[in-house]
Amino acid sequence: MQTRKLHPLRAVRSDHDGEAKFKAVFECVSDALITLDSDGRIELVNPAAEEMTGFLKSELVGQPLSSLSPKAKLPSRTRALAPEIFSSEGTYEDIAIERKDGYPRVVDLSVRLMPGENAEGSISVVLFRDVTEKKRMERELITKHSELRNAFVELEKMNSALKATQDTLVQAGKMAALGELAAGIAHELNQPLMSIRGYAQELEYGLSSVIKGTPVEGEASVGFREIISGADKMAKIISHLRTFTRKSTEDFEWVDVRTTVEEALKMVSRQLTSRGIEVVRDYEPMSDSASADAGKDSPCVYGNPLQLEQVFINLTTNARDAIEATGRGSGKITISARVEGLFVEVRFRDDGIGMGEKTKAKAFNPFFTTKEVGKGMGLGLSLSYGILSKIHGSIQIQSEEGKGTEFVVRLPKDFRELG
Repeated sequence: MQTRKLHPLRAVRSDHDGEAKFKAVFECVSDALITLDSDGRIELVNPAAEEMTGFLKSELVGQPLSSLSPKAKLPSRTRALAPEIFSSEGTYEDIAIERKDGYPRVVDLSVRLMPGENAEGSISVVLFRDVTEKKRMERELITKHSELRNAFVELEKMNSALKATQDTLVQAGKMAALGELAAGIAHELNQPLMSIRGYAQELEYGLSSVIKGTPVEGEASVGFREIISGADKMAKIISHLRTFTRKSTEDFEWVDVRTTVEEALKMVSRQLTSRGIEVVRDYEPMSDSASADAGKDSPCVYGNPLQLEQVFINLTTNARDAIEATGRGSGKITISARVEGLFVEVRFRDDGIGMGEKTKAKAFNPFFTTKEVGKGMGLGLSLSYGILSKIHGSIQIQSEEGKGTEFVVRLPKDFRELG
């Protein structure tokens, strides 16, 4: 088989045609193209490269590639154009070059190596793709995402604060409604109740001489005493309701919180002892002067001592019942008192059965109770809430089922200074 030889003139024409096609493609490519000789100097530059760099072709040809290396500070996560990049083929991202006007640009490079005219070196063909705007948009997107996230966090905080305020307003509305209800009940029930008690006393006195010595004397006497005792208990409940609705400050004075806690414990000490409940006191050492000039470390507050004592009794009995509900036959109540700036903080912690989220949400609601019928009216915590609200105090619950409960009471030293 004979090999067909190309005519020399046709070979020259073919070389010229290939060069023309190469030049046309090189000039028309929309991405910037630069070729480097074996010494790393610029040989060819297409119009897109001129536009990207701001240099004319005549200004670039023959120059080392370092003429495009940036001199200014580079953007983050970007590296400078360096000769070693062109020693091997590959794609390189986030490379910084400098335009003629000194403005840095970020480009992606694609490097290809071609054999040179002699065997000693190779020609590098470099394609530049400008990604400056893309990187700018990425940075802006990251910034906007960060701002949006921060705004979301702030919105969550505001939403939580709004919910807490809403819960407080709802609770305040409930307490206001209870106050009106309590005032009406106290007024309507007090008179007939006193009549029942009075008639029971008169009947006991009047019949005592008639039935004395008869078999019914003992039963009648017990019955009358039960009626009178029941009337007295109802009178106490009405008195609590009146206390709850009263807004006067006639009986307000400077009160030592520790002394008030101790007075409350005296009222229930026998009940605690009989149930095997230990009381641990954790009072911060403070001044003992119960006066307006007691100083910053004083545990004294301006309030009604009897009402505050009632709050502490309610919290102690609540802890007692929570411990008793465990069925262990023993338990511990820890009471602490600390001065916190303009407030005195008192904490009642028990190791009782604790509360779930639903119970905590309703704990201060009037007439809400988890006790059996006849063992509680569900007014203790709501009355305590009302008493504390009148002097701008607060009460919070920290509890978890099976892990006990802690009531945190914050009392202002002088509610009159809070407005």
